[in-house]
Amino acid sequence: MLKYRGVSCVLLIFALASCVTFSKADQPPHSHDINISGQDSITPSDLYAAVGEEIRWHNTLSVPIHLGLLGVQPIAETGCDKGFTTWFGTMKDMTTIPPGDYVSLCFLRARTVRYNVWTDLADPIRSMSPTAVIHLDETPS
Repeated sequence: MLKYRGVSCVLLIFALASCVTFSKADQPPHSHDINISGQDSITPSDLYAAVGEEIRWHNTLSVPIHLGLLGVQPIAETGCDKGFTTWFGTMKDMTTIPPGDYVSLCFLRARTVRYNVWTDLADPIRSMSPTAVIHLDETPS
């Protein structure tokens, strides 16, 4: 009889554990990594993500690079930022990524985000990457 009680308790514990659910707020947001290894080497250059997911731009070069968001009002449309600075209550749409480091944002509404990378701001035309794109949708990717 005691042997069966132990088995019953174990089954009860597994049954209760399977009923536990986590809210979306408890789960960490999904993140997407963009690797920048040169002016013409952004991988992926066309990214699909969901609203609220973290986008990380990684500088794999040995020199600082500059990331510029095009047509985005970052402070009103983003969250979970790392590496973007605020100036008088407005987030700058351009940031510098040190070698071997990354910056990140979570976009708060569905849209298409375009951005460029510069390897040398002293020569902005020749050091600019082709425009890369992030497609943001309401549903998880």
